[in-house]
Amino acid sequence: MLDFYIASDSKEKPKPDMLNTLEYAGGLEFEMFERLVRKEIIDSRFDFYSDFRWGSKMIKQIDMKIREYNDDSDVVYLKKILDKAQNLKAGLIAYGD
Repeated sequence: MLDFYIASDSKEKPKPDMLNTLEYAGGLEFEMFERLVRKEIIDSRFDFYSDFRWGSKMIKQIDMKIREYNDDSDVVYLKKILDKAQNLKAGLIAYGD
């Protein structure tokens, strides 16, 4: 599972042991993540097994891409995660487990 947490756009990256202080936004299973990469919604430079961060600017870019996939179940699920961050004017940090 790739878990997403709400994180500010500050340069400081929270350590994995600080996850209990961050708001959980949702998670993606490997298969869903790979489908989103194949649809070019998630850029292929992001690796399911590596930690990464999406700032609020990146989230807006992804949100623009997904508008053409309104009824796709994978996209609907990702949109819920993105919306949580956008509503808080924050980014997301992903940790694979």
